[in-house]
Amino acid sequence: MSTTPDRRTASSSPFLLKLASLDGFTPLYGREAEQAVLLRMMNRLAVGHPGVTVIHGTPGSGRSRLLRRGMAFARAAGVQVLTALGTAPSSPAPYSFVRQLRPSRSPAGGAALAGEPSAEDSVPGWCRSLMATAHRPTLVALDDIQWADPESVQVIAGLLRRLASAPLGVLLTVTSAQGEFPDACAGLLDQVAASPDNRGLLLEPGPLGVPEFHAMCTASGLPVPPASDDAWWEGVSHLTGGSPWVMLRSMDKLRRDPALVSAVGLRSALSQEIEAANRDRATESAARLAAGPLALLRALVICRGLLPVERVAALVKLDEADVPFSIRTLRVEGLIGAGDPPRVRMTGCTAGLLAGLAGDERKRLHVQAARWAAHRDADEETLAGLLLNTVPLGDPWVPSLLRRTARTLLARGRHTEAVELLERALREPLNPAERAEVLLEAAESYTMTAPEAADRRIAELLSGAQARPHVRAAAADLLLSRCEPQAMLPVPYGACDAEPTELLGVEARNRPTDAPRPGPPTAPGAKPPARREPDSPVRSTVLAEQAWRQTARGHDAAAVREICREALRAPLDEALFPRFTACCALSVADAHDAARDALDVALAEAGRRHSPALVMWGRLLRAQLNLQAGAPDTAAHDLAACRSLAPAEVWDPTRLTLLRSLEIRLLVARERYAEANRLAHEELKPGAEESGAWTHLLYARAQLYLCQGRPRKALAEAEECGRRMAARGWANPGLVAWRSLAALAHLGCGGHDRAAELFAEESRLAGRWGTDSALAWTDLRRGLGSPAPQAARLTEQALRRLGSTPASRRFVQTVVAREAAGARCGARADTASKESGKQGGGTPMGP
Repeated sequence: MSTTPDRRTASSSPFLLKLASLDGFTPLYGREAEQAVLLRMMNRLAVGHPGVTVIHGTPGSGRSRLLRRGMAFARAAGVQVLTALGTAPSSPAPYSFVRQLRPSRSPAGGAALAGEPSAEDSVPGWCRSLMATAHRPTLVALDDIQWADPESVQVIAGLLRRLASAPLGVLLTVTSAQGEFPDACAGLLDQVAASPDNRGLLLEPGPLGVPEFHAMCTASGLPVPPASDDAWWEGVSHLTGGSPWVMLRSMDKLRRDPALVSAVGLRSALSQEIEAANRDRATESAARLAAGPLALLRALVICRGLLPVERVAALVKLDEADVPFSIRTLRVEGLIGAGDPPRVRMTGCTAGLLAGLAGDERKRLHVQAARWAAHRDADEETLAGLLLNTVPLGDPWVPSLLRRTARTLLARGRHTEAVELLERALREPLNPAERAEVLLEAAESYTMTAPEAADRRIAELLSGAQARPHVRAAAADLLLSRCEPQAMLPVPYGACDAEPTELLGVEARNRPTDAPRPGPPTAPGAKPPARREPDSPVRSTVLAEQAWRQTARGHDAAAVREICREALRAPLDEALFPRFTACCALSVADAHDAARDALDVALAEAGRRHSPALVMWGRLLRAQLNLQAGAPDTAAHDLAACRSLAPAEVWDPTRLTLLRSLEIRLLVARERYAEANRLAHEELKPGAEESGAWTHLLYARAQLYLCQGRPRKALAEAEECGRRMAARGWANPGLVAWRSLAALAHLGCGGHDRAAELFAEESRLAGRWGTDSALAWTDLRRGLGSPAPQAARLTEQALRRLGSTPASRRFVQTVVAREAAGARCGARADTASKESGKQGGGTPMGP
């Protein structure tokens, strides 16, 4: 062969690329090799060398865009282009596909094509007419040839056999997957592969990668993250499956709806649009399927890969001989993958794939698939997901499997999914004792995500009489954990026999800590009910409540320690939440070691009971106890363990608020003020301000603002903390020493008289409570805000009270020193502001 055509090809390629770029098509990203092949084919065709190229791949891989680019190359090279597009009618008319091949300017043979004489309604006649149009270089571009009628496929096969006799090129697209082609045109593809003189080429565009998607998004003008954000771009590539069609469609939707991007952010908006595009593509592909492949696809969707394909086919009564054809059709359409059983791709599109399936038939398929899968010992988590869509089966294995799977999910922190499985288990026929256990497990899962739903399930559990004692004790734990360990739900007389509505009453939950508790209702003149025995299960709850009330009022720490020790002697098989409350009171009463030891025992028991709600509370309390004892590093470890139990977005407002307050205090102790400030301004869930944990958050904010030298903001937060504590009847400075903190803030704002009053009041209350830690914080803050002789005496006295543990003394002394430095900084700024105002003749402005 002469080398002249090759030199002409090389010299004209840049010119053809430029002309093709003016054809109105958007750039093709990641398809440089395929375009080079098409460009060479069109250059060779322009000088009379025939050829055929097949572009094959799954729907959405960009086959049609490459075909149009090849047509643009051909036109730029002066080649005549004839086109035909395949569609998916139910019964295509003979030769309907090739009838679309009309030249733009009819030569002598074109009139025959236009007239469509009956003599040409044969394969040889159509071949002669089409060859007559190739009096000059001609490209026949055929899109989606798998939908061509059989007669047209024979015509195209005849053209391929005659390529050597005319300057004719054939460029066609067809769906394929992993080397498999539709039966209708498999022979045609074999003919292309066997073309003489290497005239036949097969191109399969692969999935696009991260660089291509980054280039596409950047060119679209969307506010995409930089290419260095590997995780973001890998996520996009995974969602799209490397499909350029999916990505282009999603970007077009976002460009037309910029409000969506600003409302939910680019990541969420793009994910939503990609999922929608995948759903549409799967639905459109399924709509083109014949009855057999469609029935098999729906059964595969329902069975979730739990059954071999022969069983799946039997479910829908598909003839065994038709199974290979149906499987191949579904693979070629990109709806299923390889393997046995084949997995359905785009699993988030199952609703669209099952649309149109009758309800009774769907129920039958789900039930039979579940029972067959259970007999095969299928994967339990996948089978549980299948059971979510079945009617109640009445089989004893169903609730057992659902409960086991729910426990597994709960251990992974997937609370919402666990709840769905347990609710499905409750639809099965259960005996009363088993139903009570499932209700308890559902309430446990709900406690993490939907506390009100937990209340309803606990109420239903306690209203039954068949629950075993350990189940009722665990339900009482969950009930009490809906409140706060530092604001326990008052337990009415005879709590074990109380109605669920009484235990869950809003009045009881919202009653202030020091409010009098109503006694049990008695008829006029009736004798009061007999007192419970000392070993009654409710005794530990009553003792813990009594200890907390006395702690909150700040009376006699020594007596509180004795009450707590008595409460902690209760057996471990009782409710654990009163033990948490007793540990809180012990820590406030300076029995830190005893409190942590008792809390560790309770935490171990909560873990043995598989109760993440109690474990989370226990970890939060342990962090608070360690912070109270001056061990911030241990507290940080406890908070990290808390976060590992469940993502913060599923936490209820009380837990999340307490977590935020502890994190802010830890960051302040480590002088990481920027991070603490960000947390302090994060919006919390509705209901957070009504919780007792809000007082701790206010105190943490006040401490942060004071350390930053912003005493006025610190004063506002500290005084609000004091108002809320007074409303709850919490007077003990051992809980939250807000008065001395507010006094330092007053000193920073020039309010020396009010600071002295607050210092005196807190000293009196700390003395009445009688713990060294409460007195030490007060004396240390008071000393740093006092003149030199008094300051030295108070500081020495405070350090003596903090004991001999160097770490604890250093922690308290460092934090208070930063607070005092911030107050002094604020005082200097306030003085400078006033002086500036006097010199300028204006009114001084506060910060």
